[in-house]
Amino acid sequence: MRRLTLAVLLVLAGCSSGGEPGATGFTAVDLPATPEALAVHGDMLAIGTRTPDHPELVLRSADGTLANARLTPATPYGREAHWYGVTSDGTTITGVGGERGGAHGNVRWSAWTGDARVITEKPQAFSTFGGYGAGELIGPVRTARGPLIIGTWQSAQAGLDIAAWTYAADTWTRQPSAGTVLESSQELLRFPLSVTPDGDGALVVGWQIAKGQVSAAVWRFDGTTWTTATLPGGDAALAARCWDGTCHVVGRAGGRLAWWSGPEWKKLATPDVPVGDDQTLTAPVPVNGTPTLVVDHGGVTLVSEKDERRAEGPSGAVAAVEKVGDQVFVIAGGRLWRLG
Repeated sequence: MRRLTLAVLLVLAGCSSGGEPGATGFTAVDLPATPEALAVHGDMLAIGTRTPDHPELVLRSADGTLANARLTPATPYGREAHWYGVTSDGTTITGVGGERGGAHGNVRWSAWTGDARVITEKPQAFSTFGGYGAGELIGPVRTARGPLIIGTWQSAQAGLDIAAWTYAADTWTRQPSAGTVLESSQELLRFPLSVTPDGDGALVVGWQIAKGQVSAAVWRFDGTTWTTATLPGGDAALAARCWDGTCHVVGRAGGRLAWWSGPEWKKLATPDVPVGDDQTLTAPVPVNGTPTLVVDHGGVTLVSEKDERRAEGPSGAVAAVEKVGDQVFVIAGGRLWRLG
């Protein structure tokens, strides 16, 4: 396999629009509410948005036409949810929402299923995602065998296990983590941070600690079995995306940007970009075949091995990046932007 170049295409035809020399231009996409999550739904962009008091889901067609799917909540917290993640297999949209509440201020989760016309909250028993052993939900992911929700749950041995919920007949069911690489132990604690589709299965990225040693790690599901790998020279893997048989994982090593490519999990040379302990990164996307990272580094920036180019237009924290067809979209500073 040829060596993957960790770079962004810095001069995109038709994307530079004056202003700062070398700047890469973005165009704002006006929405009726604040965008929180992005997903590809066929040839459309699915945008999880929220008004000041309730969630919405907007579908953007390739020609820029916007249409709202009708959301049908079933619980009080579903009516107030923020989007924690949205995924699609091209036909069915699956979403995870959450809003804090109750005496302890824990997140009250809501699970959503539908299509471009109607998205319905499927109410679950409180013990499905909540209760004594509950951890957090990372988000949903599509696989060839149906959607999964990835999160954490109290371990029988120590701390929290990585947990996966499967869906059938309107019900989410947590699968056993015991005896698998998702299980934590007294010697090894596991912490998932993000999930992405990977072929027929899924890739979970995060970090782990063993004997006081912190390391970046991945957990890979091939549709049947989970396997795990430690990423070399890293403290935490924060986000990932897979395409053309390769998974691109970005994270943190000693407070700086780290980038790995798998399944070999080779650490690539990276520019010197600071990544704080509490900073999140979004998954890379391909731009003209080149893996591309959009990061808030003194402003929204496109980073390459050679230099950095300020993104003309967006500002603020980068919350999501998605590519639909040949169009790249970014949520930054609470707004949606299109590259070019």
